[in-house]
Amino acid sequence: HFLFANATNSLKQLFSTYPGPLMLVSILYPDPHFKKRHHKKRVVQKPLVDNIVESLMPRGQVFIQSDVFQVAVDMRDQFDSKEDTLIHIDEVDSSMLCDSEGGWLLKNPMGIRTEREVHAEFEGAKIYRILLCSRICF
Repeated sequence: HFLFANATNSLKQLFSTYPGPLMLVSILYPDPHFKKRHHKKRVVQKPLVDNIVESLMPRGQVFIQSDVFQVAVDMRDQFDSKEDTLIHIDEVDSSMLCDSEGGWLLKNPMGIRTEREVHAEFEGAKIYRILLCSRICF
């Protein structure tokens, strides 16, 4: 299913009416809002992360990806604050290879690259990816 909404404001309500278990949440290339005064508009913030973690089923996963380093770091830090609930997939699956510069996955684990991903890689940009899994599954 795909839903269109303002995730920051509507996610909890959408999750409560979702017709099945929430097994995967992907946050791909969110608007970077480069100016410091606009960082509060970034999608991945504590309320969103809390709603995702509360709604994620056992064995559920969160996949985040960006070609903007600081945005990727901010997203990773927000989800890493839930270390009692989420774990990086490479910590439990050694086949998930990461770089040595921050634990970013080297390949897209979803198997399908987005148009933005293809374009960014063509332009020579590095893609920053993290896949997290509910600790309950391990």
